[in-house]
This record gives sequence, C-alpha cells and structure tokens, in this order.
Amino acid sequence: MKTSQNSTAIYKRFWHGFLACLFVIAIVTAQAQTANPPPPMDDAIEQQLDTMLNSNLSEAEMGEQLTAIIAEMSADTPVMTQVRVKSYLAMSHAYEGDIEQAYALLDEVDDLAQNSGYADALTEAAATRILIKTIEGKLTEAYTLINTAILPAASATLPRVRYFAHNLIASVYTQKNQTERALEHLIQASDAVNETNTARTPVRRIYLKLRISEIYTQQTQYEQALQQLNEAEETMRSANLETTFAPEIQFQRAYIATEKGDFDRAFDLYEELENSIKDDPLWAGMQPTVLNNLGDLAIRTQRFESGIATLEQALVIAEQQNNTITEQIIRFNLGFIQVHLGNHDAGLETMQNVVNQARGEWVDREVEALLGEYAEALAMADRYQLAYEVLREQRDLRETVFNTEMQKNVTELQNLYESKDKAQQIELLEQQNDLNAQMLQNERQQQLILALGIIVALLFSVLAFYLYRAARRSNLALKDANRRLADQSVRDPLTGLLNRRAMQQELQRQEKEGSAQSDAMILIDIDHFKRINDKFGHAAGDEVIIEVAKRLQAICRDNDKVIRWGGEEFLIYLTNAEPDALPRFVTRLLATIAEEPVTTKNSGDIAITATAGFISYPFANLSHAQMDWEATLMLVDKALYAGKVHGRNQAWGIMQLNVAHEHAEAILDNDLAEAIEQNIVTAITLHGPQAR
Repeated sequence: MKTSQNSTAIYKRFWHGFLACLFVIAIVTAQAQTANPPPPMDDAIEQQLDTMLNSNLSEAEMGEQLTAIIAEMSADTPVMTQVRVKSYLAMSHAYEGDIEQAYALLDEVDDLAQNSGYADALTEAAATRILIKTIEGKLTEAYTLINTAILPAASATLPRVRYFAHNLIASVYTQKNQTERALEHLIQASDAVNETNTARTPVRRIYLKLRISEIYTQQTQYEQALQQLNEAEETMRSANLETTFAPEIQFQRAYIATEKGDFDRAFDLYEELENSIKDDPLWAGMQPTVLNNLGDLAIRTQRFESGIATLEQALVIAEQQNNTITEQIIRFNLGFIQVHLGNHDAGLETMQNVVNQARGEWVDREVEALLGEYAEALAMADRYQLAYEVLREQRDLRETVFNTEMQKNVTELQNLYESKDKAQQIELLEQQNDLNAQMLQNERQQQLILALGIIVALLFSVLAFYLYRAARRSNLALKDANRRLADQSVRDPLTGLLNRRAMQQELQRQEKEGSAQSDAMILIDIDHFKRINDKFGHAAGDEVIIEVAKRLQAICRDNDKVIRWGGEEFLIYLTNAEPDALPRFVTRLLATIAEEPVTTKNSGDIAITATAGFISYPFANLSHAQMDWEATLMLVDKALYAGKVHGRNQAWGIMQLNVAHEHAEAILDNDLAEAIEQNIVTAITLHGPQAR
C-alpha cells in the first residue's frame, strides 16, 4: 500500500481523528444521560404501535397507518415516540423496496436521536439502519455497523429497544457463522423480554428460545437445546399458542433426535408431527419435508421398503404444492434407496437427473452437499471413476462458493469505504466554503486584518506542529499495519499456516528463477471431514483442522513449507527431498496424523485419518516448459483422489515416468489410473494406520 505525504492527506487524517473523538464523546455523553429513568413517551401512540405489531397488517397497510400517525404528531411529541414511529415507517419503506425513501427517513431519525442523547433513541436508530442493510442484502455492511448499536444498548432502559437490538445483532452474527456471539446476544434479548408483560411477551420468549435451541443444536450441545425447547413448550401451553408454535417445536425435537442417533425416537416424533399437521392448512407446507425426513431415517436404518412408501407419499404432496426443491430432494432419496437395494442403474439415473436439475436451479452451496451423497452412491455401485469426477466437481464447487462469498464481502467493504470517504470529502468542502465566506467577511473589517493575520499565523503554526507529530505517529502506525496486513494476506487466519496465495507466489518465483532442484509436493485431505462437521459441529471441525496443522508442522523441517490449501486440504512442499526417502516420510506423516485422536472442547476425542498424494518436483527431471508447477499439482491432486476413491487412509505416490513426456502428456491429463495400468508411470500405494 502506498501513502501520500502531502498536506491534504495529513489534514484529512487529522480531521478523521477529530471526528472520531467527537463520536466517542457523543457516545459517552449519551450513556451518561441514560443513567436516568426511561425517556418520556406518548402513551397513546405507543399503545397504538403495540396494537399494530399484534395485528396481521400488510406492509402497505402498516405504512399508511404510520404515515397518518406522523401527520398528527407535533414538535411537542416526545422524541422517543417520534424515533419509534419513523423507524417503523423506514422499515416499512425498505420491505416495500423503496430503499431511498427508507434512508431519507432514517437520516431524520438519526438527527432526532443524536440531538436527544437518549441511549434508547440511539440504539433504535442504529438497529434500524442495520436491519435495512440486511433487507438490502448488504450483510457485510450490516456487520460493520453492529458496534453502533451495541454501545448505546448497554445504557438503554426500554426492554423493547434492547430486545430489538440484541435479536437483530444475533441474526447478523448467525448469518456470519459466529454462533457464539449470536448466542450471547440472544440471551441478552431474552433477558430484556423477561422484563416485559405484554401480549407480545410470550411470542417473543418462545421465538428466542427456538433460535437459541437451533444454535445449541449446531454446536452439538443437545441437552441445552432440549432444555430451551422444554421451556418454549411450557410457555406455549400457558399462553395457548400451540397452533402457532407446536409443530416447529416438535420438528426441532425430531431433528435433534436424528443428530443424536436416536432414530427410533426421531421416527416417533416425525410420525406424530405428520399426523398432527396433515389436515392443518397453516402447516401444510411442512408435510412433505417431514415425510422426506422420515424417508431419510428409513435409509439410515435400512428400512428401505417403508422408506419408499413414505417418500412416494411425500412426492405426491410436494407435486401438489408445486414445491420443486423438496420434490427433487425426495426423488434423489428414492434413487438412493434403489442403489442400496442393488438397483444401481435405475437409482443412479434418478439421482443423476436430480443433480443435473440442481446444477442449474439450486444455489451452489446446496448443490455441493448433494454431490457428496451422489459420489457416495457411485462408490457403492463400484463406479469409482465417476465418483472421482463427482468428488472433484464437489471440491471445485466448494472453492467457488468460498471465493464468491469472499469477493462479495470485499466488494461490500470497498463500497462502504468509498461511500463514507465521499461523504467526508463533501463535508470538508462544505466547511472549506464556510471558511472562505468567513475570510471574505474578515477582509471588510480592515482594522482587524493585521491582528487576525497574526492570530491565524500562530494557530496554523501550532496546528502544523501538532499535525506533523500526528502525521509522524500515523505513518509509523501505518507502516506497522502494512507489515501486519502483508503477513495476514499470506496466512490462513484459522491455523496461521501459509495460504494458497503464498504458495502460488513462491512456486511462480521458483519457476521464473529455475531454483527448484530436488523438491517434493504432498497434498493431504482429512478423511470424512464433512461427517465430522455434520456430527460434531463446525467448531469441532475447526479444532480438528488446527490440530492437524500442528502435527504437520511438527513433522516437517524448518525449511519445508506447510500450507492450508483450502477447506480440509493441506499442501506440504519439501525442499531438498531425496526421492528414495519420500515414501518413508509420507508413511510417517500418515501415522502422525492418525496416531492420536483429536481432543476437542465440547465433543470429546475424534479419531481421524488422512489421504494423500505425493510426487517429486520437478517430476522426472522435466523442465518447466514440459511440466510446470501447476501441471505437477494437478497430477498429485489426481493421486490424492485416487486414494480417496480406493478407500482413504492411504497415500498414492507418482514415482517414475517410464516413457517420453510427449507420449505420456495426454493420458496423464485425463486418466491417471489408465496411465498406471499401461505402465506409463510407476506409482506406489502406502497405507496409513488405523485411527485410534
């Protein structure tokens, strides 16, 4: 990153720092003011708003009523009530798609809140802006605004406002996969609800407990999740809200039973739920999902005939409801059952049809999960080559999803920075215009010119001195930040290992300089990692990745490079590696990974193994023109996937090229197994130990 040392940049940094100080002072002042009782409100309007919340008004109808309330308000209407009404109307505009009008009204709300200094008003205004960002789909911008709501919420006195803010913040954290932070704010929202006693209290209480239960379930903390469901059910019964919440509570219980492996309990819960909702028009849309889950349980417990009957019933209902996605999932499960029953061709054809439809209609993340089960079915039918190709497609799609989400986050952050920077430039220009006007006025006052000139000169001298010191400190901090950013750009944030970008840069440099002499590449994939995530949760999955990274670093030399290549894949680049010693090292590597289970915080010990592919680099003393690092990596990747489709917990090594490269190039690009069978290359297979 390059920086400019001109006076404009220095002044700009000074002004940004000054604005930041004002913001901190404003927050502290607001918090001091809210140490008092709740801000005054108009009870009649507040009651009218509560009634609207409990009604089933459309957004258009609610907008009309809110507009009418604003028309009747006056300057004497308490600020807190004005903030609430206008915030609700801004939300209504956003839901209706009129984002520009929503932000125009929200700017008025911000002015009211800032001028009042009430923590509740500041919290409601900030939370409303976060909500509108999420409505726009700008999740990263919403994420960057979270602290603007958290700071004043600490001093807010109204339970309604604290519930709104913490529930919304929890939603943003959940979508960002930060479940621990989401849970923290859901609990604070629950505390706020417990301070109220209105018609909305039991509804909000049940809603929060269901969301908390979902997070506990994701973290595999099933007992805590069930406790939340028990409390939600107790509140539901006491408030006579069975029609509204009973099916969802029952569904979560069945889902938890499935995750715990208590399939008989899950069967009973799903069957009871299906009987209770099949004639209820309010929950009719859930019925095919419930029946599909019953069919999935039948597959898990090998009750295939029962599963076929249940899934066919679900298929009829999904078709009647025109529920295309659920219909495709049901057909996929029916095909999977046929594969289990030995009807490989028919079952795989059905599954392939669904996969082909999903590729064009489903979001990439859902297609990626579908491909994993399809590859499993292919392997069951001994279609190893097709399974290998599907696994590669799944891996590529996973990388596409990751890169797309990363690019989206970067773009949103860039847009956010540019918009804020432009706003600050406009503000500086306005201030410059005001200063010019003041200078013109000063010129008319001839008697004060000399005195003002001296004063201004002194002020600018002092300012220049402080600006110089500030700029010097800023430049030192910036250099340090640049150094840390440069390091972060080539490091994986979870493990601290070098990332793919760092290795690509190193290999490109070596290829340009011709510095690689007798090196080696080992590509490693943690076996069944998706099962680990599904069974123990993503937090446990992260702990497994971190521990594997530590074990790889421990076995490698200081001059070797350990890289997190992506997801559960790692790349080891060995320098000065003797080809004859490479198999011994890889055997020791497999043993090091599998010799001890990974001890996790909440899921106990998890046994792991890994599959690897390895090769010397340059391979067979080929030049970079004949086989560069990218082609070498593609070959070692084929070796890795050959190991996966042949049982995992093993390593395949490409040891020797037995024919001229020009005769081997085409078949190596397309079919490694065929190249091995025709003795075009020599390969060895090393088996890892059983995981403890």
